[in-house]
Amino acid sequence: MTDRGQVLAHRVAAHQFDRGVADPAALRVFDLGVQDSERSALPALAARLPEVPDLAEFTLTWSVRGAPHWHRPKALPALAAALWPLSDADALARMNRPKVDAPLDVFRAVVEALKSVVDEPMTKGEASTRLTPLVPPEVTGWCRGCQATHVHDPIFRIAVLPAGLRFDPAAKTVTFLPIKGRRIPQRTKGFEGLVHDCLALHGPAGPSEVAAYFGAPVKDVKAVWPDDLVEVGRGAFLPADRVAAFENPPEPDVARLLPPLDPYLSARDRDLLVPDKAHQKEVWRILGRPGAIMVDGEILGTWRAKTSGKRLDVTLSPFAPLDVERFEEEAQRLAVARGLESARLK
Repeated sequence: MTDRGQVLAHRVAAHQFDRGVADPAALRVFDLGVQDSERSALPALAARLPEVPDLAEFTLTWSVRGAPHWHRPKALPALAAALWPLSDADALARMNRPKVDAPLDVFRAVVEALKSVVDEPMTKGEASTRLTPLVPPEVTGWCRGCQATHVHDPIFRIAVLPAGLRFDPAAKTVTFLPIKGRRIPQRTKGFEGLVHDCLALHGPAGPSEVAAYFGAPVKDVKAVWPDDLVEVGRGAFLPADRVAAFENPPEPDVARLLPPLDPYLSARDRDLLVPDKAHQKEVWRILGRPGAIMVDGEILGTWRAKTSGKRLDVTLSPFAPLDVERFEEEAQRLAVARGLESARLK
């Protein structure tokens, strides 16, 4: 059994919260991608960088778990192959378990059809309209909100990257752009590398946590589990090049206001991150997710923010007494990340 304090110290260092790296592309979080649901990416990066970055050099698309992530552009072809489902069971799980035979074949049919219809900049609505008649009816359904029949959203989302599509971040609605030189993967290739990247950032951990992170069945992840990993605790693994850093991690000295869906909060061993069950429910609320107050790796409360003119009002809800002054600069960084001029802690 690994020591919890040691694990948290290692993760704080792995996530580069010390702001010792100035180049965004050098951040380890981009090995897996930085999720940008609920305006989470820029605040997450601001928690790790000296300055709020410009994301112009990165590419936004639906990738891990079908969620929007920013990636290094050159990594996308390999990522598409690594995220290709490992088996029929994996394809079924990632497609949110539609009632289909031969799930991998069905998934490929959706990807090929999507690639064929989006050959120029196109809104999601237009792409969906063109796609729906071309795919097996089992993966479509009536959408009450759209008042139309279209491909189920989870399936559409995980098909976007292998179809070679990215988002136009300047568009007001979801708009796809074809990626130059795109090719549909022929099979899964490189998933073992994603396991290494996941453990380097969120480890030590085991197949269950890695499978949950990618939305894949544990059985399939165990079948391709790399044999060059090092077990540093019972059922907890790290890449060999991270073992020394884990054995002697620097003493963390950071106070951060992490946005909802920050990569640090994406690790699947929530009992380790936040042992108190009641606090877990507050941090990972299904609706109206708050941000998290993090001190030296410990999640010590939640926060919410509200815009008031050009100011961001940040309300802290700590689980215990807290040195609020440590977060004044962090609140200002949040404001800048949201394009505002100032912040006020409440």
